[in-house]
Amino acid sequence: MRPFLAAVLAGLAPSGCAAAACPDADAVRERAADPAKLFPAFQELVRCGDYGLAHSLLSPRSRRELPYEPFAIAFTSFEASRRLIAGAEVHAADAEAGRLRICNPEFGVGRELRISKFHDIYVLDLAGEDVEYLRGRVFAWFRLQTERADGWHFAYPPDWNHAPAGRRCICGKRA
Repeated sequence: MRPFLAAVLAGLAPSGCAAAACPDADAVRERAADPAKLFPAFQELVRCGDYGLAHSLLSPRSRRELPYEPFAIAFTSFEASRRLIAGAEVHAADAEAGRLRICNPEFGVGRELRISKFHDIYVLDLAGEDVEYLRGRVFAWFRLQTERADGWHFAYPPDWNHAPAGRRCICGKRA
């Protein structure tokens, strides 16, 4: 019985969910050619765990300010970072102005991010203050969860629902 089980598990390993759900670099390049599709492509890469390709959607200046290691650690060590990015919505994308507005009511995020054209694709041009703002929203959300759970960290009851930091979109596009 054990050899059969080992064979089944070995057959399932290469076709894991994360590997199958990640888009390839060409598909990401196609989507990043449109400023409105840039952030959804970034979200999809973070969701599936392809942090290397997600990091490549940052501008060269952003990659200098936020090297790959801290970028990957932010998403792999803290679930709230992934949750913030996964739940964010693009409410405006203006290639002419070089701006992208993202909102996430659960975290109280409403932020205009810079985008820039890099060769033939758009990239996120995050400044240090953008990274600090998002990091601050993650920690504020986590403190709210801890407060609502009577001080418990990482040990929520099975029926726990995360408490949102806000109910409405900050920019007013979604109520």
